[in-house]
Amino acid sequence: MSIMLTPPSPLSPVLSGFSSSSSDSFSDDSSDDDINHTTAHYDRLQDSIASLRDEVERARVLHRPSEPIPRASQLHLLVHFGEHRSHLFHCKLRVDPEIFDDILNLISGHPIFHNNSNNLQLPISIQLAIFLNHVSHYGNSATLQDVSEWAGISVGSVVNCTNRIMVALLDQHDAFMGFPPPDSQDFELAQQYTARVTTCPEWQNGVLAVDGTSIDLYETPGFYHQSFYDRKSKYSLGCQAVIMPHNLLIVDYSLGHPGSIHDAYTFRSTRIYQEHDTLLPAGHWVWADSAYPLDTWCIAPFKKPCNGRLTANQRTFNYHLSTVCPFIFPFFSDLNLIYLGLCTSGACICCIERAVSISSRSPTEYQFSR
Repeated sequence: MSIMLTPPSPLSPVLSGFSSSSSDSFSDDSSDDDINHTTAHYDRLQDSIASLRDEVERARVLHRPSEPIPRASQLHLLVHFGEHRSHLFHCKLRVDPEIFDDILNLISGHPIFHNNSNNLQLPISIQLAIFLNHVSHYGNSATLQDVSEWAGISVGSVVNCTNRIMVALLDQHDAFMGFPPPDSQDFELAQQYTARVTTCPEWQNGVLAVDGTSIDLYETPGFYHQSFYDRKSKYSLGCQAVIMPHNLLIVDYSLGHPGSIHDAYTFRSTRIYQEHDTLLPAGHWVWADSAYPLDTWCIAPFKKPCNGRLTANQRTFNYHLSTVCPFIFPFFSDLNLIYLGLCTSGACICCIERAVSISSRSPTEYQFSR
């Protein structure tokens, strides 16, 4: 935006305050004081125009529409979906109605939802629904404008609801994320499950499984974007998750590595890798795929040697090990479909919400309902 300025004439209305008092000076040769006085008024005029220009540039509003955008909330449909069509409820919020209620009861007492403002917050249930709809979609469906139209609220309210729910859920991290003790029922059920699916009782001590997935980024990173370019030709963040095989409970995870980093390297930042001597009882191990190192506590398939072949025993071992993978590793391929819009915080919340959903059911019930 460019504005052409020219010095005002002595008879300009802007200078009318002093034009009459100094008319004799303009008729004769102007003194230095009169010139300075005129220059001062001209400088003030320039400052006023510059201030107006800066205000227009900051506002960037050239035309205000006469009619506001009509809003029609669809939140009331969730009540019908929850009572009669749970699959549609799950499509909108990515959780079942029962899990939604459990999460709501868990965070309702958080102080983030209580303040002394005269403007009351939305009900916590509505804030949770807005948050889940926001973070469980990707691309254009996850834009603030789209979510605000779906919920019938302003864009700023969507941001506030998302931030409050994130704070409330992340405060539950330590309560739900952690390794169960070796003498817990989860360890016993994990052993029974592994022995059943592998038809090999000697393999029952494989009570954990690890794999990696990628969290796609919506836009190309501005700095060091090459390091986020993964093998699938996408910009992403790496995610490692350690789960229990019988109920797919996430007990350990690692987030934030660039997508180009290999799974074997990102696995080093997990707690199970750094403290496996204390976390795993003697004779227990973690199931993994061929991308991970083979160790006494990390069992992976045998890799085919260069210009060689696997032995008959190695092929037999890999065959029986593959009976574990179809039941466990597909979970990781579904993990990157959830909470893609929030990157590391969203994936962390995904882990917490999964722990909440599992803890709300009995171990036997969830073992066979997944």
